Amino acid sequence: MLGLVKKISVGICGDASEAAVALTERLTGRTLVCDASKDARLTQIRDEKAAWEAELDEWTHEKDAFSLDAIDEAKDEKPFSGGEYLHPRQVLRELEKAMPEDVMVSTDIGNINSVAHSYLRFDKPRSFFAPMSFGNCGYALPTIMGAKTAAPERPAIAYAGDGAWGMSLMEIMTAVRHDIPVTAVVFHNRQWGAEKKNQVEFYNRRFVAGELDNQSFAEIARSMGAEGITVDCLEDVGPALKKAIDMQMNEGKTCVIEVMCTRELGDPFRRDALKKPVRMLEKYQDYV
Repeated sequence: MLGLVKKISVGICGDASEAAVALTERLTGRTLVCDASKDARLTQIRDEKAAWEAELDEWTHEKDAFSLDAIDEAKDEKPFSGGEYLHPRQVLRELEKAMPEDVMVSTDIGNINSVAHSYLRFDKPRSFFAPMSFGNCGYALPTIMGAKTAAPERPAIAYAGDGAWGMSLMEIMTAVRHDIPVTAVVFHNRQWGAEKKNQVEFYNRRFVAGELDNQSFAEIARSMGAEGITVDCLEDVGPALKKAIDMQMNEGKTCVIEVMCTRELGDPFRRDALKKPVRMLEKYQDYV
């Protein structure tokens, strides 16, 4: 519905590409008021992008109270692989640096995936696939398999948290069986991150069904005929992605990269999704 979210002056119902071409044709030869500020706006965009990249470089971990507690807990813990639990933001930055050209990436629903969108860069269309407001849990793997089938010459990568991964990991067998080589990066942080973030924000850390006790997803992948890599050292993130992509493009192999992450949490999808409950009875006042 045109104008459903914001008031509009002119409503255009049409293909975005064709409509843009038609508008451009109608504006050719006209003097536009906005042209006078074009250079200044382009400079502002460049400055904003540079500032954002600098902020991301310094933003190595989440700084809210819950995440700082989770980081402290992780100092005394070791993953089953024997290494360290990694900060998700640092992992996402290393993955970004190692991304191949012409890559296609799909992201699932989840807290780390929402943070991941700040660390993805694309130079051409039809490269980024996300569930958006549909909230399809388990979206990333089957979607990237479809994209790989449509464009087998392009590297294909799926991002998923361990919660969402449980919804579709069995499709690794489909990828192997039907020779659809893809690479999946699974952020193994032992929790339903998006749900826990809401329980932090609105329910005073009273967690319900948010924790996960998982087996090794890399081992599960190998049992299904794919390759599996477990990463628990920051320096290994980039090389692991490059190795998996090489296997995908040159050997036709599907690979699951399992990254052991801390339980810190980024921003929620929507802060207006819930409201803090109002407790009318005195005995429930502590349950904010």
